[in-house]
Amino acid sequence: MARRLTDEVEALFYHPRGGPSREELREHTTVQFVPYGEADLFIGGRTPDERGTPDVTVELSDWSMSVRQRRRVAARLTPVLASLFGVPQNRLDSVNLRFHPYPPRDFAVGGRLLSDRVPRIGQVLKKLLG
Repeated sequence: MARRLTDEVEALFYHPRGGPSREELREHTTVQFVPYGEADLFIGGRTPDERGTPDVTVELSDWSMSVRQRRRVAARLTPVLASLFGVPQNRLDSVNLRFHPYPPRDFAVGGRLLSDRVPRIGQVLKKLLG
């Protein structure tokens, strides 16, 4: 599952005209699974088992993620997540994505802010090209 999700994120965020390489994207893609027990999650007062379908929530953080990019990510990742977690196609409303875009000055890697690591032109292109 982690490899498949990493592959999808790489495909979604790689841009051949600039930005990080495919390898850099892979090395900075973190996938963490946080399972919940039967008595830990209720929707409409019922557990996912009682509702007959799993409920999946993915949180995705990236700097300067445009609305256009969020739409593209949601459209592509939702069916992948449904397949991986056994959510029927008629229950895709049980797959949720929560986006956490942030400005490059709000995240540091290796002791340097992204805004200091990524040239200004790269920041502008990411905003424009998504």
